[in-house]
Parts: sequence; C-alpha cells; structure tokens
Amino acid sequence: MPSPSVRGAGLQESPIRKLDLTVLAQRDVRFHKLNIGQPDIPTPLPMRLAIHNYDSRVIAYGPASGIPACREAAADWFRPSSPGFEPRHVAVTTGGSEALLFAFTAICDPGDDILVPEPYYTNYNGFATVAGATVRPIRTHLENGFALPSDEVLDSAVGPRTRAIVFSNPGNPTGAVYGTEDLARLLAWAKRRNLFVVSDEVYRRIWFDQPPTSALAFADAREHVIVVDSLSKTWSACGLRIGFVASRNEAVMDAIERLGQARLGPQPLAQHVAIAALQLPESYYEEVRTTYRDRVDAMVGALATVRGIRSYRPTGAFYTMVGLPVDDADAFARWLVTTFRHEGESVVVAPGGGFYADPASGRKEIRLAAVCGPDTVRRAVSLLGRALDTYVNR
Repeated sequence: MPSPSVRGAGLQESPIRKLDLTVLAQRDVRFHKLNIGQPDIPTPLPMRLAIHNYDSRVIAYGPASGIPACREAAADWFRPSSPGFEPRHVAVTTGGSEALLFAFTAICDPGDDILVPEPYYTNYNGFATVAGATVRPIRTHLENGFALPSDEVLDSAVGPRTRAIVFSNPGNPTGAVYGTEDLARLLAWAKRRNLFVVSDEVYRRIWFDQPPTSALAFADAREHVIVVDSLSKTWSACGLRIGFVASRNEAVMDAIERLGQARLGPQPLAQHVAIAALQLPESYYEEVRTTYRDRVDAMVGALATVRGIRSYRPTGAFYTMVGLPVDDADAFARWLVTTFRHEGESVVVAPGGGFYADPASGRKEIRLAAVCGPDTVRRAVSLLGRALDTYVNR
C-alpha cells in the first residue's frame, strides 16, 4: 500500500480539534467548549448586511492578492501603525492560516528553521512543515507571564539555517502582550541576525492593560517585518476565511503575489464583507475589549477557586494556559469528554502538549478559551474543578 509523504505524516495533531469526533459521538450531555477560539459574539451587523446586499451576476475569479477595494481597506487598517502604508504592501488571503503558509513559504527553503517562543499556536508547526521548514522552540514560562526570552537565549537558538522568528501578539495560547519596548528589542536583535520577524497580530485589538505594538510600527526594521492578520476573532467571523499578509519588503510581497496566483484568488464576496468590517468605528473595538475583559476576569476569578492548579491572567486575546495536578492532561481531557458528567454537563478543553514542539513539555497543562459569557465561563470552570477532584481522587 502506498505511504503518505514524510512531510504529511509528520504534521502535528491539533490539540484544539483532536477531540472533535469524540465529542460528536457523545449523547445526552451538554458540553461547555473552552477548547476552541470560536467566539459566540454575533458577527457585526454591517458585515452581515454586506453578505445580504452582495449581488453579482457572475461569481468570478478575483485578483491573486485581493480585489483593489479590499486591499485599500486593509492598507487603511495598517496605516496608523505604519505611515505611508499602501495597498501594494498587503495581500488578501484565505484566512490567517493561508497568510501564515504564504509567509513561511515566501521566506523559507526546505531545511530552514523558524524560531518560535513556546507554548505556541500549533499551526505554526503545521505550516512550517508544509513549507519544508522546521520549528525550533524557545521556552517561555507562565511564572513570568511568558515574557520574550533575552537576547542571549535567542542567540543560543540561532543556527546556520535559521530564517525567521514567529510569534503572536497578543499570544495564543498564552494571552501575553508585547509592547513597544519588547518589540524594539526583538526587532533590533532580528536586524543584527538578518532574520525575518513574522508577527501574528490576529488578536491585536483585544487587550486589557496595555495595547500590543504592531511590528509594522518600526520603520527602521521594515524590510525584516511580515505581519499576519485575520478577520476571524476580533470580528467574530471565523467562517469568513479572510486574512492578510502585510509587509514593506517588496521582494516578499512579490513572492506572495506569485503564491496567490498559484491558488487563484480569495473569495470575492468575503472580501466585500471584509471591507465592511475594516470600516467599523473605534467604539466597536472598545466594546469587544470590554466583552472579553469581563469573560477573562470571570475565568481568572473562577480558576482562583480551583485547588491544585497554576494559572496566569492573560493581558490580551482570550486564552490562558493552566497547569493541572495530573500526570497526563491529554488523558484527563479525553476523560472529561467520555466519562465525566455532572447534572448532564461537562467541559471540553485543549490539552497543552500540542502547543509545544515536544508534547511532553505540556503534559500537565491545558489551554482554556474564554469565548462564552461570564456566567457560562464560571460554570465551565466550576465543572472543571469538580472533575479534577474526582479524577485525582479516583
């Protein structure tokens, strides 16, 4: 029987979705799903109206890097961080996932390395693998808020085939936020090392204490910076599948244009919806921040009552990593789905191992996503605490 490619067989399993089929097979249980970053907030009305009002006699191909009006709207979105930013500096992609894949493919040859502070978004590993590159993890720690490593630690991770460092800001799965000082140091280091910086800014408008700084804000490092963004989270439009790659590096954007030509063009209707999203007033983002601050505060407050865990208050996005008093968080997460029930309810969580290059590093951790209302989040964490007591004392 033919075998899959080594590359295909080596793709890391998603901790976020690995229990999906098991969840679907369960009966007579209500699950509180804290495993996946799928907000329950209604998609903004102007975006839904853009879908309703879209009228085209032919659903035709669009340009490889996006229709001009969508690229213009995206350029307007990035311009406050990078004065003079133009539509040619941004390409529209089929979700942030394709944006990552295009960025990695544009800058890496097979056998190259990409540095990633861990724990990290699992698909960095997946898309690096597809691009023929290898993720090289750099450990960060819950105890200091998952701060970026020192220059000395970064230096020790660089090898002869290192091409880039990628991170999310705010962080997924950590909820950590990197401000101006953090980014200035990292970009100065990357310039000295002649590396690309791929900044995943999907959650940039969801912060609670200090706003994250866009990597595009540093004009003296513009040739090194590639930003990835998406409409999925801030606008509660995960199914729209529209993302962006943004860079002032013209050679990179030329490569991304050619990658786009190979897959034709992103969906035109979705781009019209994106235009409506990117024109929403600032008050919308203030409301989003307030909503997620309330949810995160509810999650953190509820976690504080659970015995034996280690947790961290995220300062952005809506995730947190939680250390558990168990030997195998993967087995515990599966047990939650298949066995634990209280008043007909249970919880779905994301096992922590999948957010590390070596799953053993996260074997006692889970990621939680505060994507439900405060009362639901508190109820879910209460169930988690009850389940832990039962599991540990079996």
